Amino acid sequence: MDTELLHKFIELIVAEVVRRVARLEREKQHPEQVMVLLAAPVAYPKELKALLKTQFGEGYTFLSFVQNCGIQDDGMLFADRLGQSETLVKLTAAKTVILVGPRLELLGQIAQGEDKDFLSYLTVRSVLWRKDVRLYLDFEPPKFKRNTFLEGVASSIETLRQMNVAVCPYYTGDAAAAIGATLITEADVLAAAQTKDRTITARVGAIITPAARDALRATDVAVHYEGETT
Repeated sequence: MDTELLHKFIELIVAEVVRRVARLEREKQHPEQVMVLLAAPVAYPKELKALLKTQFGEGYTFLSFVQNCGIQDDGMLFADRLGQSETLVKLTAAKTVILVGPRLELLGQIAQGEDKDFLSYLTVRSVLWRKDVRLYLDFEPPKFKRNTFLEGVASSIETLRQMNVAVCPYYTGDAAAAIGATLITEADVLAAAQTKDRTITARVGAIITPAARDALRATDVAVHYEGETT
């Protein structure tokens, strides 16, 4: 068998193994390992659920800080009913913490490390505890606009990225489709090199084959993880 053909065949086998392992991991994951914090009414509930299903299957739990969050879910938890002590216990046990649609003021508080507000306290603590913290926005992160309120928003988001918080606009219908690669092969890189944005979006921890790494070095294709925009 031709060496190049054998190499591609091996990559396909590895890809299938990774996909099956990822599926099994999602199936056995306890829902409360992924806590989805609803900071305000959800603007795009359908798109949010599609993104969560792509990333975690059914293995996540909503924790709402508002009464009318806009999402119907039998397993929904409400922070005011749990109380602060029980809510803190839930967050402590979680591996992944996702903050959805926070107010712009709250974004600034978290970026500055302020923890007077209970929700900002929980988010800042999750970062300090080195959990997998993600920020799902219902808008595209603004470009830097000096001397406007957008300057503060852009600065807060950039600070959160530096704190290893993955930032993902979830409102578009194709947000879920853009996330999910568990293996990046040479063929993926070469295909991405022919696209306009020249990027590959992958899950955190995705496997990049040696041939793919060589192709990345030979092209200007970039790898973005878990929907993060930079």
